[in-house]
Amino acid sequence: MARYGLDEREWQALEDEVLDLFTALLRVDTTNGNETEAARVVQGYLAENGVESELDGEVPERKSLVARLDGARPGRALTMMGHLDVVPADAAEWSVPPFGGVVKDGYVWGVGAVDMKNQVAAEAVAVARLARSGAPFAGTLKYAATADEEIGEFCGVQWLCEHRPDALRADYCINEGMGGLWLPVDGKKVFLLAVGEKAFAQFLIRTRGRGGHGSVPEKERSAVIDLARAVTALGLADPPAIVSGTTATFIDALVPDATLRTRLKDPATARAAGAELRRLDPVVAGLVEPLFGATFTPTVLSAGKAVNVIPTRAEACIDCRILPEMERDDVREFVAEVLDPLGIEWEFEWVDVTTPNASPPATPLTGSIERVLRRDVPDAVLAPMTSGSFTDSRWVREAFPDMVAYGFAPYVAESFHAMDGGRDHEPDERILVEDVTYQALFFERLVKDLLA
Repeated sequence: MARYGLDEREWQALEDEVLDLFTALLRVDTTNGNETEAARVVQGYLAENGVESELDGEVPERKSLVARLDGARPGRALTMMGHLDVVPADAAEWSVPPFGGVVKDGYVWGVGAVDMKNQVAAEAVAVARLARSGAPFAGTLKYAATADEEIGEFCGVQWLCEHRPDALRADYCINEGMGGLWLPVDGKKVFLLAVGEKAFAQFLIRTRGRGGHGSVPEKERSAVIDLARAVTALGLADPPAIVSGTTATFIDALVPDATLRTRLKDPATARAAGAELRRLDPVVAGLVEPLFGATFTPTVLSAGKAVNVIPTRAEACIDCRILPEMERDDVREFVAEVLDPLGIEWEFEWVDVTTPNASPPATPLTGSIERVLRRDVPDAVLAPMTSGSFTDSRWVREAFPDMVAYGFAPYVAESFHAMDGGRDHEPDERILVEDVTYQALFFERLVKDLLA
C-alpha cells in the first residue's frame, strides 16, 4: 500500500531511518544543557551519509551542530534548524521513562518528542536523503541542530548569529513554532503556519507597606494585601482588543460560523466573542484569544520569609506577551490604567523585554509549503498565524532582516484536537510514528520544490 507516494518498502525504510536517529536523540538527556552529546549523535549520522558538519558554541558541553549541502547548481538558500535542549521532566509523572526513547502503541515517547527532537531528526534525515540522491536542487541547504532555546540566555542560535552568521544566513528558514499542527474545519485540514511570534514584555509589580508583628494586622497599609489586589486586577483585566490582518485571516480559516467570525474580527466585540468561542471550542479559542493583544499572566509571587512577620514589601512577576503591532510603552500605560484606580502605591520594573517579530505571510516559501503539502494531503489549507510563544526564529529575523522564517513541521495524521492542544512540556510527550516519518519526507520534498 502506497503512503504519501512511497510504496510499502520505501516507507518502511524511511520510518526505520527516522526512528533510529530520533530515538537515539531522545535517549540523550539534554535538560537545559548537554546538547553537545546529542549534537554528536546527529554528526555521526550525517557523516555516515557523506555530509560533513561542525560543532561550535560558547560552552564545550553546549555546542550546536551546523552543516551545509550545496546543490547541483547556483540558487537560493534555505536553513532548516531546530533545538536539542529540552525542559525538565519528573519521571514520577510519566508512564514510560522520559529519556527512554520508547516506541509503543504507534507513538514515539520521550521528552522532546514534539519539542523538538522530532523536527531535528526529520530535517537531518531529509539532508541525508538529499545528499545520497546527489543534492538534486539549486542553491544551498543549511542545517542547524542548536543549543539553548528553552532558556535562551547565551549559547545557542543567538551566539551563532553573532559569531557564525554564515552558518545560518539564508533567504528562507524553517523552524518550530506551532506551525504544522492542524484542525478539521468544514471537511478540510487547516494547518497552522507560524509566520510571527509575540514578544516578552515581562514586568514586576512591587508594593510597600508597614511591617510589624503578625499578631497585629496592618490591613490598610499591607504590602501583601495591596499586591493581592494588584495581581487580581491585572490577571482579570482584558486590554482593548487588536485584530490584525493576519489574525483576521486566521479567524476566517478556523471559525466556520460566519456570525461569530464577524464578531471575533471586530475589536469592539472580539473579547465577548472570544469567550463564546471558548465555550464552543476551547482548543481553537486558545489559539485565537491570545492574538487580541497583550496577555497578563501572574506567575511568581514573593513577600515575607517568616510567618509571624508582616513584610514591608511584596512583589509579583507578570508574564506579558505583546503582538508585533504593539510597543512596550502600551503595556506600561495599560498597567497604570488598571492599578491607579485601586488607590494603592505600586512600582513597576521591567524583567525581560524582547522585540515582536514576524515575516510576511505570502512568500515563495509559503507557496512551496502549500504545494508539497497538498500533493500529499489534498484537503490541506494553510492558515498563517502569530505564535504566542517565542522561538529561535526571533534571533534569525533580527540578525538577517531579509530572511523569511516560518515555524512548520506537518502533523498529517493526528489533529491538534486529538493532541488536546499540544503535548510539549507535558508528561508522556509523544508523537505518532507516522507523523515524524512524514515530516522527514516533507522536508526533503520542500527543499526540492523551493530550491528547484
